[in-house]
Amino acid sequence: MTTILRLLTIPQVIVSLLAAMASSFADGGQWWERLVLTAVHPVTAVVLLLLVWSSQPSRNLVITMVALLVLNMVADASVALSIATGATRGDWWLPLIFSVIPLIALPHCLQLLRRFDG
Repeated sequence: MTTILRLLTIPQVIVSLLAAMASSFADGGQWWERLVLTAVHPVTAVVLLLLVWSSQPSRNLVITMVALLVLNMVADASVALSIATGATRGDWWLPLIFSVIPLIALPHCLQLLRRFDG
């Protein structure tokens, strides 16, 4: 699983940073939608990159990562729901794409937490 996550984190960081730059210059959208694109996604991607490439991640790093993964998925689901209900414009499924890698990483991080607790 670690090898797969290592391969997935590199494009995730690149796409998250590109999306953050693009959303910074885009017109429209609410401040909270931009916050998701400019802060939540890149921070989650970078911390996940640090976690999966670390040989011995600390318990605090894993706990932080779990919190960021959940925050990322909740934020993406909120934006998707906002679009689906017509409160904002866009394709409702697009924000959910940013949750695919966090969804894959969450079980791995929870398994790491069990190692610290067990």
